Amino acid sequence: MLNKLKRAALGAHTPHDKATAASKPIPMPLPAQVRILMSQHIGAPAKALVKKGDEVFVGTKIGEAGGFVSANIHSSVSGTVSAVEPYRLSNGRMCDSVVIKTDGKQTVDPAVQAPEVTDKASFLAAVRECGLVGLGGAGFPTDVKLQPKDPVDTLLINASECEVWLTSDTQEMLNCGRRHRPRHRGCAEVCRHPEVRHRH
Repeated sequence: MLNKLKRAALGAHTPHDKATAASKPIPMPLPAQVRILMSQHIGAPAKALVKKGDEVFVGTKIGEAGGFVSANIHSSVSGTVSAVEPYRLSNGRMCDSVVIKTDGKQTVDPAVQAPEVTDKASFLAAVRECGLVGLGGAGFPTDVKLQPKDPVDTLLINASECEVWLTSDTQEMLNCGRRHRPRHRGCAEVCRHPEVRHRH
């Protein structure tokens, strides 16, 4: 009986199998309207930069980071802002949101340009301006992660999902892996990490 209880305490062991890993990605249709929250990351919410009636494009910065641990928010669609209003989050808290009526064109903002990176400071500024955050549960701002108090000698590229049925990282590595490796090396070089390890 005791052995049976010990085995039960180990929990459920689902197969480590990515059943959809080889499936072809299916593009989602563009919705008629989107609501973009100003809190998509840990830390302070972003402050909305747009108002009702403003025209926005793909990549337009619509939210400014509200503190050191915060992140800029950019529009994922082109269209017209129909509202800037509070919205209740799943945790019960309220945060501002930008509601955009899409125009179906997905026009990229002319201001979207590749950043000029010459050193670590300009690299960190570019990362912060882009609003990059981690894709884990916390959505931790990446530029903060890249400024640790203690020295770091290894950059770990973690593309291993926490659950067996998640395949977004797997798909990214399968479809875009060759594009990412030189970028990882560039990141390590700028941040002076002598070693890069990939986990997926």
